[in-house]
Amino acid sequence: MGALGAWMSSNRIRLNPSKAQFIWLGTRQQLAKLDMSALAAAFPDLTFSSLVRDLGVTLDQELTFASHINRLTRNCFYQLRQLRTVSRSLTPSAASTLIHSFVTARLDYCCSLYAGLPASRLGCLDRVFHSAARLIGRIPKFAHVSSFMRDVLHWLPIEQRIEYRIAALVWRCSLGIAPSYLRELSCPVLSARGSRFLRSSEQGLLLVPFVRTSTRQRRALSVVGPSTWNSLPHALRLLPRTNSATFFSHLKTALFRRDGVGSTSE
Repeated sequence: MGALGAWMSSNRIRLNPSKAQFIWLGTRQQLAKLDMSALAAAFPDLTFSSLVRDLGVTLDQELTFASHINRLTRNCFYQLRQLRTVSRSLTPSAASTLIHSFVTARLDYCCSLYAGLPASRLGCLDRVFHSAARLIGRIPKFAHVSSFMRDVLHWLPIEQRIEYRIAALVWRCSLGIAPSYLRELSCPVLSARGSRFLRSSEQGLLLVPFVRTSTRQRRALSVVGPSTWNSLPHALRLLPRTNSATFFSHLKTALFRRDGVGSTSE
């Protein structure tokens, strides 16, 4: 505890021992090998927990985000029910603004953490987007809403929204405006030893590190970030490195055209 307090003090953070919680992250097999009672006896000043909340995100030991997504979905549907009571008094523009403030902004917050999660877990978030779009467009419950989301609202599905956030983060790393610990994860192929004559070094590709576990391959930003970037169109990867909205507009259009989402623009 003393070493932790000293480290936090060096980073201008004050440790509150009464509120400090400790969580051990790992796979189900790794967690089964832990003796939590022995750890609790060895560190009596720390409170061990299987769920902790950090910056508004609920973390579980296996990083499945099941508890966080369930809580987020429940809160968003609550906000939609509240807005539905006054929806007839709102114009579509006003309804869209309110839903963005109370619903979609919550769904987009830290959504890059969901990279690699199964589609069954992300499906409930898509259902929230569908319900929000129905409220804005006053679309009946069982009518199709996908075309309205694509052509009118210009909303990406949840999987493409996650890719958008990750690609935007890698773009900021390439501009040098992201933290150094993130910029280190975006290494161009050209900077690798012996790669200056490779064709890939001229295509704006990033190095994808080799990992041994499938979980890390699907979830770690060091792998997901370069992989997402390398999957973008060649012209998008080679855009001039300027801090403008051009990249984000082209990125959204490219994601709309992927996986049958459709094609549209900002």
